[in-house]
Formats: sequence, structure tokens, C-alpha cells
Amino acid sequence: MDLITQFPLGDDIAVTLLVLGVLSLVALVAGAVVPSRLRRDEDSPEVDAGLGRRLGVHLASSGSIILWVGVPAVVLLYLVPGSTDDRILRSVMMLVGLLLGPLAAWRGLAIQLAALGVDAERRPALINRLGALTVTGALALAILPVAIVVWFTHASGSAALMALAGGAAISAFAIRVAAAPLDTAASASAILVGTDEHEIAADDTDNLGAPHLRTSRMFRRGAALSADLVALATAGAAVGVILGVPVLAAEGILVVLLALGVAMLAAGASAVIPHPGGPGRERSALQLGGLIPAVLGGAGTVVAAALWLPSQYKDLRFVQAGMENFTDQAVAGPDPLPREQLEPQIEEAVGDMGQWVSQTDDSRDAGAFLDVLTLYTVSPSAVVAAALGLGVLAALAVVVLLGGTGHRFGGTVLRAARTSRTGGALGVTAGLGSTALVAAGSLALMLIVGAVLNVLSAGVPGLALALLAYAGLGALVVAAGYAGSLIAPTLVDRPEAERGLRDAGATSATGPRGVLLLAGCLTGLAALGPIVTALQVAPRAATVWEDRTLHALTPLSLPLLGGVGLGAVTVLLVTASLLDGARRLGANAVVETRASILENRSGVALPDMPEMVRRAVLTPVVLIVLMPLVAGFGLGAAALPGLVVGVVLTATGLGLWSLGSASTMDSAAAVIGQGRYGGPGSWGHSGALGGAVLTGTLRAAVGSVALPLLLATSVLSALAVSSVVSMSTDGTSPYLRWGIAVIALIIVLTCWVIAATAPEVDLEDGEGEISRPLFARDEEEATDTLDAMDWEDDAENVDQVPVAAAPARSKRSKRRKGSGKASAGTGEKNRSSDSASD
Repeated sequence: MDLITQFPLGDDIAVTLLVLGVLSLVALVAGAVVPSRLRRDEDSPEVDAGLGRRLGVHLASSGSIILWVGVPAVVLLYLVPGSTDDRILRSVMMLVGLLLGPLAAWRGLAIQLAALGVDAERRPALINRLGALTVTGALALAILPVAIVVWFTHASGSAALMALAGGAAISAFAIRVAAAPLDTAASASAILVGTDEHEIAADDTDNLGAPHLRTSRMFRRGAALSADLVALATAGAAVGVILGVPVLAAEGILVVLLALGVAMLAAGASAVIPHPGGPGRERSALQLGGLIPAVLGGAGTVVAAALWLPSQYKDLRFVQAGMENFTDQAVAGPDPLPREQLEPQIEEAVGDMGQWVSQTDDSRDAGAFLDVLTLYTVSPSAVVAAALGLGVLAALAVVVLLGGTGHRFGGTVLRAARTSRTGGALGVTAGLGSTALVAAGSLALMLIVGAVLNVLSAGVPGLALALLAYAGLGALVVAAGYAGSLIAPTLVDRPEAERGLRDAGATSATGPRGVLLLAGCLTGLAALGPIVTALQVAPRAATVWEDRTLHALTPLSLPLLGGVGLGAVTVLLVTASLLDGARRLGANAVVETRASILENRSGVALPDMPEMVRRAVLTPVVLIVLMPLVAGFGLGAAALPGLVVGVVLTATGLGLWSLGSASTMDSAAAVIGQGRYGGPGSWGHSGALGGAVLTGTLRAAVGSVALPLLLATSVLSALAVSSVVSMSTDGTSPYLRWGIAVIALIIVLTCWVIAATAPEVDLEDGEGEISRPLFARDEEEATDTLDAMDWEDDAENVDQVPVAAAPARSKRSKRRKGSGKASAGTGEKNRSSDSASD
């Protein structure tokens, strides 16, 4: 027991670390054993022999991008100032973080593959269980290295945790951007060609693009989601520790461990929540299955923090965290002073705060002195519990707001479906307009949370940012409670599932994914703490303009404003790069699918997709890694906080908007496909399908990548700030610093040129015989126009000829069957029939 009783941070933290380690190992073992014991039907059409191979190929493509970009990032991190031991530890932890992303992705895919072939009647009972396995496993991969680092480094391991979070964020971002063009190509093949042109359901076995659509969905919902959870959990732990220890001592670590542990327990508790949803109650049952563990987990976190933490600031464990002395000269003077020696004087001074405020100026030393006095007036248990509670409440509100965007019988979806009857453009406009309001409301919630936390912190910036990080951890607890909703689309979005259950689960993940983005936004903004602190404590520069670019953090600071603008530009550049890659792969998928139909193939191979994906996604990953260097060395160190703010707010706003709009248009297309507003094959259905693919592409290009994008930018900026400050104050030539920024831009531009010059399918008008069947429509309609009609009522000359009416679906199906017999050497008659199918 000496291992526990002699632990420097306290025996309760030692026990918490051991419990988290055991829970993590149990979750990993359960995730490996339980799926392999599922009773499945191996003859089910869902058990596709080539599915695992396709998923493996795409995961390998992501891994190669992580290797190409991550290893140089590890080398750059080693060059950051510090002792040799610190450099080695940081580099090793970033390498571990880089490996966590692919490992979590592989594990998430393994659970989804194991669920294939499960009988339809057993799926409702497995929704929460498989969701719990997925979320707890991802959290375990993040918590286990965090617990190990804290156990061995105690309160001094914040830099190692930040490096771990940086590696996990890079790998998660690489996996997400690799999924973006894959998702668009699969949707183009299955929906634009199969469903829109030939009226075959997207997941029908006759749809040649269905296997690729299933692959992209599983990769997005399993691999990328697991990597996102790892990145968010490690970033929340790193930021919470690095901000919490300076203001809350050892309790700053305790709050982080508490929140991570409750998040895992909330995800595990969702597995035992029954699914009582009968006919007509599927949606409410699925929501209740996530609401109960989310509320219980959130309430448990708040209560535990309120009861566990001391109510008096002086009772915090300062000695255990190495804070037994005041070292700031603004408080202690030139020599450190024991805390217990000054605490009586501080408590006496607190009684007349107005006098001290009036007698101090706006200098940093005066602000540090007032911060210390103010901290002794707050109750740690009250403010931390309130911050966690605010995060929980904001997360539940986001679930309600974004969850309504995909409700297939809600006003937003029905409005978009009705408007699609007038054309696809207006239908998409209706969806975008409604979800923009939802995104604005979600951002307003974050502003309210920030305002309340500013009041709770009594105006102390360090405490306010720490509480912001804790609010993000509270939101993470809620997201973990909705583990079943996150995994539900994989299990129920299948053709053999009951209609009510499929409608309820198809878009159930939108709300929890919005919560993950909310938690990431709060964590990313909290990462401003170490960046701003490094700038404030930096020595003075040699010249006035260099000193202003280092210390000027006011609205009048051009470097700061330039950083905000650069952050918005970064998000737009990533979006533009991914959209261009999605365009190339989508066009290639459409042409290959049409050619496969014409040549009567059994499937669409798309053999060039992995190489095209790697070439398309290299640019955004390199851009994210190098942009902090461009901002810090090119615009000045003061640009780094602006870069973080610009990226976080822009990515969060666009991400929430695209997530909601894609959910709305998916549901609108499904509503029309079920028979309303014209039904399948109508103008409204065609417009809604096009809108679903468009908004789905936007979701893949910005909505899904927003979380790892803002996390990577925030954490990497915090890791790079020490190098930027050091080179700005040690006499390094400014031309050398600008040269580093220029080299980084040249590298990004080179990658952009490589991606832009990649070969793509030829869509120009050609002379070949295959051109018309691929890109033209059949001219089988009558050539007579309205001018040739006789509008006179001549009933005597009218012959009544009975004509049997054939449904439109059968006509288009005949055209598709006829197109399958065509080839490059067919006659003009068959080519005309082929072109009608397009």
C-alpha cells in the first residue's frame, strides 16, 4: 500500500489513477472479446468479403499520410527549447499520439464489422451495447497514456500531455480528411447515378455504388469517430492539467481525472439501458437511452466535484503540486516566500479589495498581484462544479437543437422536402436557412457559457480559462452518454431494418456529434492560456516593433488581428482543398459507375481511389501542421492567439451549420423517397437527392473535420509558442524567422500544386462513341412543339385510342436494363437507349 499512501499528489489521486487504468484495460479487453462472440449470419448479404479489404486500404492510406506528416512534426517538436529529457519525452509522447489515431480507427472498424450479419430483430438491443464498446474503447486509448504520464511525472507532465494531444489531433485530422473525398465519391456513385438516374435505392444490391457507400459510412462512423474521441479526450486532459494546476494546484489534476472517469462510466452505463421502443416510439426510446446516462453522468460529475474539492481556496494541495512557495515577484518580491507565511496577510488584504484595485495600475505585475488576492475569495468546489454543470447543460441544449434538424417528421425536414418540389436549389436553400439559425443558436450558447464563467472566475483570466476547459470536459461526459446514438446509424440504417427504427436512428448521431464539436470549441479556446502566458512572461525584445509583435495583445494589435484573419483563411483553405479533391473523386466515381452499367459489370472497382485520396488530402494536413509557424514567425508571436481564435470560431460555426444541413437534406430525400411530395422519381426527389449529396460533401469537407482541425491548431500553437518567443528574444535575425515562414508556405504551395495537377477524368465533349451514352440524354421525346399543336376544338376529327399507362419507374428500369447490353461497338439504336438512362 506504500505505492498509494506515498504518492506525491495524494492517495485519492493515486487510487483514481489506478481505477482509471483498470477501467481502461477492461474496456479494451471487452472491445476485443465481445464483438467476436456475436452470433451472426455469415450468409447475410451484409457480410461482404471485399468490405474489410476496402476499409483496410483506406485506413492504410490515412496511415501513410500520418507517417509522412507526423514524423517531421515529431522532429520539429524535438527542436523546441527545453532540456534533453524534456525534448525526448515530448517527442515520444507525440509519436504515441500519432499511433493512437490509427489504433482507435482500427478498433472502431472492428466493432462495426463484427456487427454485420446480426439479425434485424436483435439490432435494437445491440445499439447501446455496441455504442458503449466503441466509445469506452476510444476513451480508454486516451485515458491510459494520460494516467501513465500523470503517475510518473505528477504535476510536471503538462508538456508531455500536450505533445500527446498534438499527435492524436494530427492523426485524427488525417483520418477525417481521408474520409471526406471517399464519402463524396461513394455518394456520387450510389446516389447520383444509382438512385437519381436509375431509381435504385442507395443500399440496394443492384446499385453498383452501394458497396462503396457502405464502406464510406463505416469508415466515417467507426474509424473517424473513434479517432475524434481520442483526440478530444487527450486534448481536454492536457489543457485541463496545464491550466488547472497553476490556479487549483493538485485539484486541477483531480478534476480532469474525475471527468474522464465519469465519461467512461456514462458510456458504459448506456449499455445497460434497455431499448423499450415499440412501433411509433423508436425515436423517443433512442433519445431516452442517451439522455439517462448523459444526465446521470453529468449530475454525478457535478456532485462529485462539489463534494470532493475543498470549499476554501487555502485548503488546496499546493505542496503536493510543487506550489508551496510564491515565486512571482509581483507577490513575493525578489525571493520566493512560503505560502503559509503570506496567506494571513492575503486574507487580511482581501477584506478591502476596493482599496487595492484603486491603488494598482494596468501593468502585468499589478494584475498578477490582484489575481492572487482574488483567488483567495473563490470557492474551488463551487466554481468547478458550476463550470462542469454549464458544460453539461449547454451540451444537452445542443443535442436538442441539432437533433431536431434530422427529425424526419419535423418542420425543418418537411419544409426542405416540400420546397424541393420547386427545384433542388430552393430545397437546399430551405435546409441551409433553417440550420444556419440552429448553428447561430449553438454558438450563442457558447458565448453565454463564456460570460457566466467570467463571472464565476471573479475576473481572474487563468481561472476563467481553466473553468472553460472543465466545461468542455462536462460536455464530453454528455457526448459519451449518447454512445448508442453515435453508433445507431451503422446498425439500423439498412434496407432490412424496420422503417420506424431506421428513421429514428439514421440521423441520431447529429446531436451528439454537435456536442463533441462544442466540447472541442471550449477546449480549443481554453488552449489560449499557455499561449498568452508564454507571451506575457517573455522578456522584452530588442526593438519597439518586435516587442509590440510579442507583447501587444490588444484589439489594436495588427499581428493579433492578422492572426484572426489567418485562422479564418486556414479553415477556408482546408475546405477548398477538400472540396476540390471531393470533386475529382466524385466525377471519377460517376464516370466509372456509368461505364460499369453500360458494360454490364457486376460492380464498380475504383482502383485509383486510394492514390487519389492520398494526393488530395496531403495539402490540408501539411497546412494545419505548418500554419502555426507561418503565423508565429511571419506575423509575430502575438498572431498565435489570433490564429487559434480564428480557426476555432470559424470551424465551429461552419461545422455546426454543415452538420445540421446535411442531416436535414438526408432526411428530406428519405421522406420523398418514402412516397411524399411526389415520391421516388419525381422532380422533388431528384432535387432532394442532389441536395443531400451537396450538403453531405460540405459535411465531409468542413463539418466532420472541424473538430480535429481546431484541436490540432490549438494544441500545435501551444507547443510552438515557446520556440517563437525564444527566437524573438534571443537576438535571432528577423530575416531568419521570416525565412522559416516562407519555407513553410513554399512547402504548403508545393503540396497544393501536386494535388491540383493530379490526373482527373476527362469530362470534355469528345468524338468517341462512349461519349454520348455517358453524358447525354436520349432524344426520344416527340419533336413537335407547342406551336405545332392544333388548339381548335374539333371533336368530330378526334379518334379515341385507348393507351395502357405504364408507371414511370418501369420505363426507367427498362432503359437501365437495355443500357446494360450496350458496349463501345453497339449500333445507333442501342446507344440512343443507353443515353436515355443518363
